[in-house]
Amino acid sequence: MEQTCKGNGGIGGENTSEGDIKTDFIGVFCHEMTHTWQWNGQGQAPVGLIEGIAHFVRLKADYVPNGWVKSGEGQRWDEGYLVTARFLDYCNDLQQGFVAELNKKMRDGYSDNFFQELLGKTVDQLWTDYKARFAN
Repeated sequence: MEQTCKGNGGIGGENTSEGDIKTDFIGVFCHEMTHTWQWNGQGQAPVGLIEGIAHFVRLKADYVPNGWVKSGEGQRWDEGYLVTARFLDYCNDLQQGFVAELNKKMRDGYSDNFFQELLGKTVDQLWTDYKARFAN
């Protein structure tokens, strides 16, 4: 868990209140617990997607620390963690339960085509739409 804490900007630090530390700790715990029930496509899913799903759960549980990326930021949909969590949130808004259904499909393998099957668009088209939706 130490590496996860460091990877998320660390727990605590200057100007961090006790409430911030508690929120961040619970958020890290939510993220790590997600890995106990999520599927990884038999090792075929992009690591960024696996980590993004775990951060999506943290986002939906409302354990988002200050400084997280905003919707629309990032270079690739599978960049991981914060960027992918925001993208998955967008996809889940298009179809409630999308992330849960994606996770189910990842039990026996992984394909980018899962996005097309579930949402009717390729993952690249969804990323383009997402970026356009949140463009400044």
